[in-house]
Amino acid sequence: MAETTGLIVDVDKDDEQTDLNFQDFGDASLLQDLNDTPTKPAQVHTAFHDDDPLDDDEGDTELLSGQKKQPSLWTFEYYQQFFDVDTSQVGRRLLGSFIPNPTKSFLDSHIRPSPDLYGPIWVCITLVFTIAISGDMADYIVNMHSSTYIWHAHFSNVTIAAVVIFAYAWIIPSCLYGFLHHRGNLGGYTFLELVCLYGYSLTIYIPISLLWMIHVEWLRWVLVLVGLVLSSAVLILALWPSVKSDDKKFAAIALFLVFAFHAGLAIGFKMYFFHVGHTVDTTAPPVTTKTMVHNLTTGHNKPPT
Repeated sequence: MAETTGLIVDVDKDDEQTDLNFQDFGDASLLQDLNDTPTKPAQVHTAFHDDDPLDDDEGDTELLSGQKKQPSLWTFEYYQQFFDVDTSQVGRRLLGSFIPNPTKSFLDSHIRPSPDLYGPIWVCITLVFTIAISGDMADYIVNMHSSTYIWHAHFSNVTIAAVVIFAYAWIIPSCLYGFLHHRGNLGGYTFLELVCLYGYSLTIYIPISLLWMIHVEWLRWVLVLVGLVLSSAVLILALWPSVKSDDKKFAAIALFLVFAFHAGLAIGFKMYFFHVGHTVDTTAPPVTTKTMVHNLTTGHNKPPT
């Protein structure tokens, strides 16, 4: 150990000169001073440790293992994780929901490992209003030149569309999850992943419902076919890994039911909300002011007797 050199300043009050004297302090004196200093191990321990050391051990164990305590079902934090997505991520999922990729599953490439409910909920809500409003607009366009038909908005279409769309987006994934769970769930799909998959699969019907306002019947059926093929292909490619190793009969039944229910939804949209317009009766008597007042007050389209 190197020796320590100290500087002692000796000031004489009677003399204006100051004497500077150097004195060597050996290692022995420094060690003696350290030994003479009292220590308080109990106080030092309490200063740097909490009252309950078990909590620190549990916290250190969670940090080292990388696990985080799951929030309770009755807390806001539990449901917040289902909406933890950004705009770019939702945009990619919306675009990938109707662009099938044979080499990569939509569920594996876009949804996993963080499925969300934000996108599916807004897709269903948007589709409810586009279907109902577009259906009324299509009916108005067909009968806008009719002198015998009094057009009115069908507000009940909003309720019917909401019930059908949300029931499809929740009941079908529930049944499919139960079927896959019974067969072993070889793909390891969770219920939330299936709900997210089906919710995003309805995205393509939003622009199609706007195009259905065009009163060209063959074009409407072509749009039904296009939307059905694209969205069904995304669903079947995403569900194929879970049934490809199962019995061929059950796999075929499962995929056929997926396609059948999806086709029934698309055809139902077209047939109920965008049916062929009313035929104008040219032999009907001319509409008078009395007839129009009667129709508006009674809600009927027949002239008063």
